[in-house]
Amino acid sequence: MEKTIHLLIMYTMLVLTVLLFHKGRKHHPSLMLAIYASVEVLTNGFNSLNMDAGIDFFIRFPYMHFIYKPLYCLWVPLFFFYFRSCYSADFRMGKKHWPHFLPFIFFLIFFLAIWLVKGNHYIWENLYKENSFVFNTAFAIDVIVKIQYVFYNILMINSLWKLERTRNLNEQANTFRLVDIRWLRFIVYGYAIGSLGGIMIFISALMNNQAVTTINILSISYYFLFFFAIFYTTISHKLENEEVRTKSKPLPDSDMELLMRRIEELVVGKKMYLEPELSLLQIASALNEKERNISNTINTIQHRNLNDYINSLRIEHACKLLIAHKEKPIFEVMYESGFNTKGAFNQVFKKITGETPTQYRNAMS
Repeated sequence: MEKTIHLLIMYTMLVLTVLLFHKGRKHHPSLMLAIYASVEVLTNGFNSLNMDAGIDFFIRFPYMHFIYKPLYCLWVPLFFFYFRSCYSADFRMGKKHWPHFLPFIFFLIFFLAIWLVKGNHYIWENLYKENSFVFNTAFAIDVIVKIQYVFYNILMINSLWKLERTRNLNEQANTFRLVDIRWLRFIVYGYAIGSLGGIMIFISALMNNQAVTTINILSISYYFLFFFAIFYTTISHKLENEEVRTKSKPLPDSDMELLMRRIEELVVGKKMYLEPELSLLQIASALNEKERNISNTINTIQHRNLNDYINSLRIEHACKLLIAHKEKPIFEVMYESGFNTKGAFNQVFKKITGETPTQYRNAMS
């Protein structure tokens, strides 16, 4: 039963993944979902091979038992990136996101090193031997994945709550945004329920609970239905915000000037630019306005895109802190100005001022 479900998931997701990659050419969230799905298909493929290939195959190639295991460390971060692409239309994976892949890189290099140094014979003898080095390393991956479940679900739920609080500043919200929020809720809470099932399986296995097989089948079945709903909806329907963007027309100049004043009252007046995860979607929701109109207004009036506009406000704030609080460490100034990483802060600061934060502070002393 368990093998049948695994194979059903693998072949179904393989077909859907191909369709998602096709759709992802024009729709970034679909591309992120396709990347996530391809990793899951690859992992389930190795797992199915592990169950069905037979002992002779693994006597010759014992590393095939575990070589796929580091891929599990990619599942949760990649789903988080898919959520981010749905949450923020301008989200793109970059260098600052590579730390999310460190567990995968570490375990992949670690297992390959064991294989190269110790060889196949060592792996075969120790892989299923309790308390052996290889066995404990494979177990460590399971622990890391469960920690990822908790960590990334907290991040997604917190981001969703922040977006909902922002929307609640308005007494009314348009239909398009309500649909978008419902979709985000389905993604976040649906994945949280599935993650809870994965944690329950892990705990039940540790406790040698006889119900672990039943829980596993229920959890796998739930994940299959959950992701099938996401894939089917993504492939079969255009997102409503894309349809709205296609139909919307540029605002008249007078309306743009009025909207720009509203943007400044929100972003500057309420210091919204200090929020590290501030997105076009949040601003649009708070103003009950279309994302396209806000983006076009900033591009037309400010002669720059949203990221450059927000970063200019953050750097202006940072400059004031560097001068007014000379005893404050630069990393504190960075966080208080809405940046999460030192590299991004230094790069944007130098781009705008022509100097690093340290050089700027010294010049103003």
